[in-house]
Amino acid sequence: MGKLGRIGAAVAAAAVFGGALAGCTAGEPEGDGARTTGPASPPPVVRRTPTPTPPPATPAGTEEFGPAVAQQGDVKAFAAVRDGERKLRIPVVITNTQTRQGFYEVTVRVTGPDGYEASGSFTTDTVGVYHGASWPTEVTVEMTGREAPEPKLLTVEIADVKQR
Repeated sequence: MGKLGRIGAAVAAAAVFGGALAGCTAGEPEGDGARTTGPASPPPVVRRTPTPTPPPATPAGTEEFGPAVAQQGDVKAFAAVRDGERKLRIPVVITNTQTRQGFYEVTVRVTGPDGYEASGSFTTDTVGVYHGASWPTEVTVEMTGREAPEPKLLTVEIADVKQR
């Protein structure tokens, strides 16, 4: 048997017999009628430091988008923010108030002066939104061929929410 074979056999033997010797320490007899020469050693002190549970990525209600301008069920939309000349970003927050993980499909519509209308959608299909959790995101919209109006002239609405 080679050197590695002897080491492997020794490890296997220790694993088999180690369970039978649990609680025994070297030099102490085992079994009925055993004599002890002194007090037993105290068990080792094991100190465990609890690992704190991290808070959710964004605790519900801590987002700072200002007051919501539209709400439908668990979904809130906030005032549009201009992103360049043509695009608008609309912050959206879903706070799942259901008793289980929820998956959402949301459509946001923005309307404004002179027939301006743009909409955008998103889904939370990948992981959903856990019960009691908040999911902040944003929708970017634009109306083809049109410059985005000033945000204060716009109306933001949540056109549709599908939850499953």
